[in-house]
Amino acid sequence: MTMQKRWMTNMISEAEACTTKMPWERGLRRQAMISRRLDTEERKVKVTLPPIPAGISLAS
Repeated sequence: MTMQKRWMTNMISEAEACTTKMPWERGLRRQAMISRRLDTEERKVKVTLPPIPAGISLAS
């Protein structure tokens, strides 16, 4: 039981030390880039993106 607790503690500390931006943290910037790209394409059918819910945005 202690081995699993130690493993979980180490994983949590490593996750907190991670500085890489996760995809859900880049939501607004990424969505703007995709919408600009879709606006410039010449397609018969346009793809639209739904708005990101306010509770998901983790950008600071």
